[in-house]
Amino acid sequence: MRNSVLATAVAATLALAAPQAFAQAKGTATKAEVQAIDAQMKALAERLNKLEASNAQLQTENEQLKAVVDRREAEVDYLKSQTKELREEGAVASNEISKVKGADWATKIKFKGDLRVRNENIEQERVADGAIEDAANQNRTRFRARFGFDAKVTDTTKVVLQLASDPTGDPRSSNVTFDSTATRKGVGIDLAYADWAFMPGASLTLGKVKYPFWRPGQSLFFDGDFNPEGVAVGYERGMFFGSAYGWLLEENFDSNPDAQNADTQMIGAQLGLKFALLGGETRLAAHYYDLGGGEGSNPFYLGNAFGNSTVTETLSATVSRQVLLYDYNVAMLSGEMGLTLADLPFSIWADYAQNMADDVDDETAYSIGVTLGKASNAKTWEAGLFFQDIGKDALFAQMVDSDFGNGVTDAEGWVIKAGYAPVKNVTLNGTYFINTRNQCGSNNRLCGTGIDEYELDYNRLQLDVNYKF
Repeated sequence: MRNSVLATAVAATLALAAPQAFAQAKGTATKAEVQAIDAQMKALAERLNKLEASNAQLQTENEQLKAVVDRREAEVDYLKSQTKELREEGAVASNEISKVKGADWATKIKFKGDLRVRNENIEQERVADGAIEDAANQNRTRFRARFGFDAKVTDTTKVVLQLASDPTGDPRSSNVTFDSTATRKGVGIDLAYADWAFMPGASLTLGKVKYPFWRPGQSLFFDGDFNPEGVAVGYERGMFFGSAYGWLLEENFDSNPDAQNADTQMIGAQLGLKFALLGGETRLAAHYYDLGGGEGSNPFYLGNAFGNSTVTETLSATVSRQVLLYDYNVAMLSGEMGLTLADLPFSIWADYAQNMADDVDDETAYSIGVTLGKASNAKTWEAGLFFQDIGKDALFAQMVDSDFGNGVTDAEGWVIKAGYAPVKNVTLNGTYFINTRNQCGSNNRLCGTGIDEYELDYNRLQLDVNYKF
């Protein structure tokens, strides 16, 4: 714009000055000089016109460039706003994805647990100086706490881990006594296994597992807290069910190859049938297990045979130990019939076992009982009554119930049970054991013959409060 004004001013000045200069030149200058001046004036005017045109073109281009810059700035502002929105949307999407991932993880984990607080009173007899007399009564309060989870690994595989209160590592009990001036209590691994459903109705479990077989009613041939270690295959489909298992009980190793190096193991299998009868379900099963490497060995918790017959093995002039006198090849028959009585679930059941090993004297066990009701939902109740007799060598004693007859074989008696659920997941239970234990003399082969044998009363009352979550 400034160039245009300058050109105009120059042109005007030249136009005003030109006639005077021409007139002056005319009187003194030659014609050629006048023509030369005129030509210069025309050339100058042409240059001015070109400058004016160039200036106008530059102004136009400048305005166009400014318009382009304005558009680019507008586009940049738009892109900035779009980027900000995309970032905000991305943050929201990321948060939602995290929630989805978290929810997906949560659906694969199932937590569970329970707490039981128990008051227990034990009255029993003992042998002192060859005579039976009352022993001191024992009253104690205990708790059992368990917590674990099932984790889904694939569509057909899950891993189970459960921790439990653990005072001593006792495989048959995770009860902890309120004792030792409120010291902190221990925790141990109660379950740790993988479960693979390799076909419909069939699964393979590996690790520290639950019993893979069915047990009738409230039979106490096996302790409910005992969790064996090994591998098992289970099957249940239609009216058939069964299982097979192999458990590792004790690893024996001595650098002396002539010493006892055979590990103690157990293998077993159960086959069963279930069918509808009298409006309920009836189950029948046959079960067999074989204790390998047990006879002549000592697969005992804390060195206690818990009633099984033992014999002294001399290892050296100064060292001896108690080892199992017999093998344990146990066959069992079990049955349970469920039906409805007065609109309540009712069942009658029986369990029978016999040790088929050679030379066993007291080789049979049986249990029979009834239950009525089921304490589960709020304001529901249950009751049960059964009788059980376990011969001294009918069962491998390390797995029998730890409460009946003080957790040993060679015991018999009644068990009375009752329970009430005031609200769902909370149950009040009472169990009364009225048992007799047989205590043999030094010669274990005399057990069951009435020779040098004592029958000792053993009564145990348990009052429980159970919480499940």
